Amino acid sequence: MSKVITIQANVRWRAERGENPERWVGFCDELGITTEAGSLDELHSLIPEAISILLADLLEDNELDTFLSVRGWESSEKTDMRASHPSEVHIPWHLIYEAQNDPKRAFA
Repeated sequence: MSKVITIQANVRWRAERGENPERWVGFCDELGITTEAGSLDELHSLIPEAISILLADLLEDNELDTFLSVRGWESSEKTDMRASHPSEVHIPWHLIYEAQNDPKRAFA
């Protein structure tokens, strides 16, 4: 049976054009990660993967609790997450498109 643990947070990603105007870069200061894609749709689909890799690494290194605590976040599970072997750790997020003079500002 798969177990999903949800982190009680809602992180913000910023999307901006990269140095190459055909590329998009997503920045998440709260998680300290960045990812790049060829379109906003692709960026939107890569963000969950980037978050998942970060959280899996933190969980494997037994650093997830410290990572969450430093940010004032909690998980939906009060047990030792490493011992409970979750199949997925989820952090809610949203993407903000940052461009001058553009009415499309937020993506979910």
